[in-house]
Amino acid sequence: MKKTIMLLGTVLIFSWARSQDLYKNAMLENIRALDTASDVKSLNGLVSTFAAIYDVKKDWHPLYYECFGYLKLTKAYTNAEQKKKAIDKANTLLGQLPEKNDEVLVLRALYAMDYLAIDRSEWQSYLPMLQDAIARAQQINPDNPRSYYLQAVLKYNTPESMGGGHEAGILLFKQSLAKYASFKPTDEFAPDWGKEEVQKYLAK
Repeated sequence: MKKTIMLLGTVLIFSWARSQDLYKNAMLENIRALDTASDVKSLNGLVSTFAAIYDVKKDWHPLYYECFGYLKLTKAYTNAEQKKKAIDKANTLLGQLPEKNDEVLVLRALYAMDYLAIDRSEWQSYLPMLQDAIARAQQINPDNPRSYYLQAVLKYNTPESMGGGHEAGILLFKQSLAKYASFKPTDEFAPDWGKEEVQKYLAK
């Protein structure tokens, strides 16, 4: 009887370890694909994949990347109605993610920024959301480079008369780049986007 219980325990541990490996490999492979994907077909495939991964393992990481994929789709689509559908799906997923997490707050800031790119008439609602999400992310983790990247984009594209301007934005881009250099991911699935965009702004 003892041998049977020990054998069953070993099988269960092996099955669990194997499922963990499958989850890890699937996540890492699709995160890498999402980093470079920019066309509608690839992005739609990836958001579906992350949704399927989440169905198997209820962790926040696949939800995060599914949401990030929909935000990338808002840029890939050329049709305004499709852009709106993608950003609405991203918003639904944001509501399922942990609120007190700096990476999720940065994603919320990106959502607000992308929404304004689609409909600037909503600035009175989405600009404060963008600013608040950045501020809260930096409170939780002052070393998150993505929060400074989005803050820099906002500052760069704000008129000097309103406290922004290219010079003010460039200072924040430099601060963001310095934080990318020293950034230490909290886990193997931690977001790592934004550095190339920062470098492009600094190369202008």
